[in-house]
Parts: sequence; C-alpha cells; structure tokens
Amino acid sequence: MKKIFPVLIFFLLLTVAVQAQRGLRHYRTRVDGITRFERWQLQRDNLQFRIAQRNAERDGVVTPFERRKICKLKQKTRRDAFRFRHNSRNRVI
Repeated sequence: MKKIFPVLIFFLLLTVAVQAQRGLRHYRTRVDGITRFERWQLQRDNLQFRIAQRNAERDGVVTPFERRKICKLKQKTRRDAFRFRHNSRNRVI
C-alpha cells in the first residue's frame, strides 16, 4: 500500500500535466488559424476552381484558354490561403 500511493500520485500529476499541455497546443493552433470569414472565402474560391475545372473537362478537351483560366483560379486560391495564414494580425478567435 505504501508503494502504490506514490505511484498513483505520480500518474495523476503526469495526467494533469499532459492535459494542460494538450489544451495549450489547441489554443495556439486556434489563434494561429484563419478566421471564419477567411475560411468561407477559401471555400468559395475552391468551389469556383472545381466548377471551372469540371466545365473545362466536360467536353473531353481542355483548351489552352481553359487551362490558363484554371491555373489562374488555382493560383488565386493558393495565394489567398498563404495570405490568410501569414498576415500579422493577432486573433482572439
């Protein structure tokens, strides 16, 4: 009984420390993430890209003009995603 009690206390403290670190990590990822509006905007850009790609591939031939349009839409989506992740705003949400 004397040996079991310190082991139980040790595991209890270890569990509390792990839970505290897990919560801190979740807070950091939430603060460094993108806002709800930015996520909606990225989803809308991605939807436009998929629609353009589907329309271009519908007839079986992707013309150079359609390919350029698809590449520009993809570039815009990637540029916006990078801009949203790396801006210098400090977020609370």
